[in-house]
Amino acid sequence: MMKRSVFKPVPGAVGLVLCLAVPGLAQIEKTSVGAINATIGGEPYAGDTLDVPSEGTATADFQSFGPVTMISVQAHDPQDESIMHNVLSIEISLMGEGASATLMEDPTVWWWPEGMSEPFYFSEDSGVVPDVKIDELSLEDGAAAIKGSFSAQICRKESMFAEADMNECKPIEGTFDTALRKVNTDF
Repeated sequence: MMKRSVFKPVPGAVGLVLCLAVPGLAQIEKTSVGAINATIGGEPYAGDTLDVPSEGTATADFQSFGPVTMISVQAHDPQDESIMHNVLSIEISLMGEGASATLMEDPTVWWWPEGMSEPFYFSEDSGVVPDVKIDELSLEDGAAAIKGSFSAQICRKESMFAEADMNECKPIEGTFDTALRKVNTDF
């Protein structure tokens, strides 16, 4: 049985995706601050991580709770007609600092080929633990960034609470290299 963390929220960047889905907000200024390049089921994927300065948010971010740091790296396909389509996300929780920090739990990989209302692919129920390697990590103010690689198996889910379709799984592997924005946790 896989261990689940009480710290693990619904994907951090999912909230930003939902904001970007609102027609008026979809037109706000977005700046590419990095990328995920991958192969999904043998097909190439290239997506940009985005900073949204006017909202004080980004699709690649981190937040710390004591010695635990949660990092979400979400990329959007700049070639797709909708910012909501072909979205790829990697989420990790770390104990410690820098590239030598240790993973606290299994990373997760999400892929929404047709948007949030359509079936999506998720690593958590695939039976294969994702492998994430961090080559570089800085959480310094103004210079926060992460660079690394990943591989996983992702399986199709009809909805967030549906069982994974184990007959509809895809291998995924790639690299990520992006700036990170610190999530403001002052409530």
